[in-house]
Amino acid sequence: MTKEIHLNHKTKIVFSPNPPYNFDANMHKPSHFPSSDNTWEEGKYWISMLWAGKNLGLKLINQGNVESPRVEVEVYSDSKLTRPNIDSLQSEIIWRFNFERDYSEFYKRHEKDKILGEVIRRWKGMKPVAANSLYETLIIYFVLQNAPVRRSVQMLESLFDRFGSRIIFDGKTLSAFWNPEDMAEASEKELRELKVGYRAKFFKRLSDDFANGRISEDSLRKAGQESLRSQLLNIYGVGPATLEYLLFEDFYFPDALNTIPPWEQKILSRLVFEKERVDAKEIIDFFRKKYSGFEKLAVHYVWEDLFWKRKNEHIDWLEKEIRL
Repeated sequence: MTKEIHLNHKTKIVFSPNPPYNFDANMHKPSHFPSSDNTWEEGKYWISMLWAGKNLGLKLINQGNVESPRVEVEVYSDSKLTRPNIDSLQSEIIWRFNFERDYSEFYKRHEKDKILGEVIRRWKGMKPVAANSLYETLIIYFVLQNAPVRRSVQMLESLFDRFGSRIIFDGKTLSAFWNPEDMAEASEKELRELKVGYRAKFFKRLSDDFANGRISEDSLRKAGQESLRSQLLNIYGVGPATLEYLLFEDFYFPDALNTIPPWEQKILSRLVFEKERVDAKEIIDFFRKKYSGFEKLAVHYVWEDLFWKRKNEHIDWLEKEIRL
């Protein structure tokens, strides 16, 4: 049975993100597959967090607006946090929720663009957000590889049941990730028994590398894009598509567009070019030429705009692609 942890101590921290900052568009990405470690409702976001060996629950509350953002974070823990804990956690929250980056040049340059103009008006202040640690994010990316969304959800929940825990705070019960050491102690055979297939090798190697310090998220955050690209490709299981997600969604490079996975290719072909299928290179060249320096951010805007529309209306052709 998965361990349940009640988090009854609450610490409040207030942040003033660099404007513009769109709280709901950053806390909730409709294109992301559902995971039981977080939940969102308008103006509020809850997520589990494993930090400095402690299980935490975060509740982020919107107390401002796009042009004058203010975010209150309630941190729930099983015991009182020390000042060093709070200070390090504050810096981590700033990074994970992308409070400091300034994309004002992107808006200035493209607010009247035929494709992006209306989208920017709807979602100005939307940024990539890495709400999970790098280790957790890679686990998620691996379950997404070569699998329909429903199957990916099943695999991640199976891993939560075996290695994770359930945290209870603020009336919510969320799944919590595990320390890499916990999974590193399991055999590949044990992992395969969870019906994750070939990914068992990736999970085992990844957990070993994090547990033994061969991968350091802090060090990677300090690297330039080319160095980072090389180091990430050295992680067992990371290929071109996963690298693409990492560079943009986790390390925040707005120009990191070098690969279009087939699933995204089909959707972007229809969305941007109104054609059944456009060559991936043609799509990349189009975004590079038109939105140079922000090409991946531009893709992010049109992509998330489509999935926000899906929340309010049925898009038949898109549902056939998602297969949730």
